[in-house]
Amino acid sequence: MEFKVLGPLRASVPLPSAAQPRRVLAVLLARPNEFVHRDTLVDELWPREPPSSAAAVVQMAVSKLRKALSPGLPVDDVRQRLRSGGGGYRLAVSEGELDVTGFSGLTAAAATASGGERRALLERALGLWRGRAFADVPAGPLVEAHVLWLEDQRFSVLGKLVELDLAAGDHKAVADRLGPELAVRPGDERLAGWLASALHGLGRRDSALAVLDRCRHALWEHAGVSPGEELLAVHRRIAGTGWSAGGPPCRLPPSIPDFTGRAGELAEVGRALRSPAPVVLHGAAGAGKSALAVQAAWRARKRFPDGQLVADLREPRDVLAGFLRALGVAESELPTDRAGLISSWRSHTADRRLLVILENGRSEAEVRPLLPSGPGCATIVTTRRRLAGLAAARPIEVGALPYAEARALLGAVAGEDRLSAESDAVRRVLACCDGLALAVRAAGTKLLQRPRLGIAEFATRLENERLRLDELAAGDLAVRPVLAEALAELSPRQRNSLRLLGFPGAADVADWFATALLGCPAREAADLLDELVDDHLLHAEPDRSGSLRYRLPGLVRLALREPPDPGALKRALTITAALAEHASAALDAEYPPARRADVPAAASDRVAADPIGWRTAETANLALAVRTAKNHGWTELAARLADAYSDLVGPRNGGSPSLLGFDIVRDRLDLPAEAAKLLKLGNSHADSGDLARARTCFALAEARYRSSGDQRGTGAALVALADVDADSGRTRSAVDALREALDLLRDCGDLAGQAMASAQFGSLWDDLGDFRRAKECFDASLLLSLHCEDGQQHDRSAKRYADVLRRHGRVDEAGELLTSALIGTRSSRERHWEAHVLRSLGDLHARAGDPGESELCLSRSLELFEYVGHRHAAAYTHRSFGESLRLAGEHARAAEHLGLAMTTFRELGDRRGGGYALLSFGRLRADEGVATEAAEGLRTAAGLFRELGFPVWELRALKDLSAVDSGGRQRDRTREALTKIRFGAASG
Repeated sequence: MEFKVLGPLRASVPLPSAAQPRRVLAVLLARPNEFVHRDTLVDELWPREPPSSAAAVVQMAVSKLRKALSPGLPVDDVRQRLRSGGGGYRLAVSEGELDVTGFSGLTAAAATASGGERRALLERALGLWRGRAFADVPAGPLVEAHVLWLEDQRFSVLGKLVELDLAAGDHKAVADRLGPELAVRPGDERLAGWLASALHGLGRRDSALAVLDRCRHALWEHAGVSPGEELLAVHRRIAGTGWSAGGPPCRLPPSIPDFTGRAGELAEVGRALRSPAPVVLHGAAGAGKSALAVQAAWRARKRFPDGQLVADLREPRDVLAGFLRALGVAESELPTDRAGLISSWRSHTADRRLLVILENGRSEAEVRPLLPSGPGCATIVTTRRRLAGLAAARPIEVGALPYAEARALLGAVAGEDRLSAESDAVRRVLACCDGLALAVRAAGTKLLQRPRLGIAEFATRLENERLRLDELAAGDLAVRPVLAEALAELSPRQRNSLRLLGFPGAADVADWFATALLGCPAREAADLLDELVDDHLLHAEPDRSGSLRYRLPGLVRLALREPPDPGALKRALTITAALAEHASAALDAEYPPARRADVPAAASDRVAADPIGWRTAETANLALAVRTAKNHGWTELAARLADAYSDLVGPRNGGSPSLLGFDIVRDRLDLPAEAAKLLKLGNSHADSGDLARARTCFALAEARYRSSGDQRGTGAALVALADVDADSGRTRSAVDALREALDLLRDCGDLAGQAMASAQFGSLWDDLGDFRRAKECFDASLLLSLHCEDGQQHDRSAKRYADVLRRHGRVDEAGELLTSALIGTRSSRERHWEAHVLRSLGDLHARAGDPGESELCLSRSLELFEYVGHRHAAAYTHRSFGESLRLAGEHARAAEHLGLAMTTFRELGDRRGGGYALLSFGRLRADEGVATEAAEGLRTAAGLFRELGFPVWELRALKDLSAVDSGGRQRDRTREALTKIRFGAASG
């Protein structure tokens, strides 16, 4: 019988096809004529976790082998080839049956032979091999170790044959013999040396050097080592200039031990280095580009076995000549001209796998000749510019460190234990570092050097802008020189532009503001701004409307050390005032207002298209603009900005900047102007629901108008006072104010004022229960408003009158008035009054039993009020929505809207609105059958209306209350309310 293992497992008899019997046979043939314990076989078949049936599986595999190797023989027959005993199995193999025995015999015989006989014996020994030993058997630990021993024996025989061939000068035989071998074992130095020597002997020098280079690459990739001395000697003999004994050049700076963060950027650089396209790390001065490049290079180093070269392009030296010297080019072979150096560099890198780092690249023209040419090479360029002109370059921005990474870096440098004790101070320190890696490292080093310096004290020093750059320095690690160098590289035009962009206190500025500061055409300004952004000296981010906003980094601003230009600042603030006025006009218009001639067309259109977005983006800068103009003594501009700011955000949200316009006219002792601003301020407070402040402003305005003899102004202030007093329950004061206002407005011929006062009087009389007087006032108001120029007062009077008519059941008349008013408000583009009319239409449709139309009107009313930021008026629409949904039977939605209304009325202190909401809540609970809650809500509403002096509304609440509570107390109150309506109102 024959067994062959020097290749796929074979025998002279058919073997089982199953894997387990063949694997058992492989183990037994690795130890022929020896007992192999069953546990050894289990470990071979299942090296990690054998199944519980492992012993049974081995026994079955042995049984199958017995049947194949000794067919028909019993287990205990002496002729049985596979015997059991001692807890294991033994395979009997006779002399000459196993090819391994024949191989060993031939090898031993060759050791004592010489000349041709020795060659023949070695050839016969190698001829027994048909491939890798046990090639088709999955190897466990024992078989794998045996395979390695056999391969080592084969390689020894191969080496002896190669030495005989080389000694005989038979280079072709060596090349033919070793080519396939080296393809399998590319990192074998002995094989590579022999094959290279043979190819060189055949006159194939380039092929020989290629073999050596492939071996060098394989050694580097798989083991991270350089060739040994023997292979280096072969290379020197063939190439004339050898590899250095230290391996390929590695000029990388040491990796930073406490390098922290940048995981995303490192991964991106690692992926990009798999391509020959240059990787451009661009970012601000001090962002940590070089540290990132070095860290990435050390990680990828093994992929570039021909070396890693580094050059700082700021240093005045010939980089190409230095690179070529590092690659082994002799000084005498270096070209003397630049074109020759570039050509030589490209030739020497064509077939290499080289990593090049070019630091501080300033232009594409400077970098392009230094790029290696080979497809196996890679380049990392660090630069403050994007270098977009480099073909196929992969740009990776090295931006500001996120807080978590900056915090980790500070802790790595200064010590985590020290930082954990003062977490708030650490946050202050990092805020002053502005995410700049160099600043964070300098701060950490400073703290490390000065262990007695408290972090809170250090933060206080950094927060002093005059000291910050001086404090961010430790030894030669300093922020100021790095920023100064970046600024010095700018052109005079760029530097002047950067100086102009300062707006102290502003986090960022819009593109139109930056253009105004620069004082040049928009296209030219955009190019300048793009240049500064590309140099990472200016940040640009789009806002929600898609417009760019620019931010001057805090440390760059400090490095400039130049105050803003007053002329540029005033120019920009003037445009700010115009755009703020434009936004205010657009807020209360259904359609965008016409462009303004005093602002850029693009900015004007953006503001008109989205005034809410503009207000949101610019509120902080607008308040800053008010203060800046005042501090510079630009009084008229400050007043204009303050008025526009107040119109946009309202006095409740505006704070002191919105009052600045009033302060200015008061300082001038200009009573009419002061009164006008007080009246405007009161209206803003009233719109936001702050009735107390509104009344104070109206009273002050009225006093100033009287002092200056302005009847029209006094009448307008009295009408405004009456409106607030009516809402606050001061009905007697409201009646008196309106009577006097009408007299004054008649005397001065103010038709619009009379129409407004009459309409307000009409609403008040209706609340007091005198519909006859209310109708007379509204008829007068509508008649007067027909003679006004703009028609807006007619729409407002019609809206008020329609509300009264609806409550008295005259739905058709109310509908006609509201339809007319809606057309008028839309044509005049008054969004605020359109929303009021739509709310009244929603109430009318709800009363008429049309919930679908009611919801459409009320939804649009809410949308408009929220758009213009009129939260107080929106609360009244929520109340109307709740009442409409209650009538439609949608109780859950009704409760939601009424809850929103009630919350707003409570926050604003509007008791009248709260009474309306409570009345609807009580009705809702009554509809749901919750009598206790209904009675409580209606009783509270009636009490509120009683305190406010609105007997009609009190009566409505009491009527609903009587339906859910039959007690006698509300009947008494009902009689009192009716008495007030019949007698009290008439006597007023």
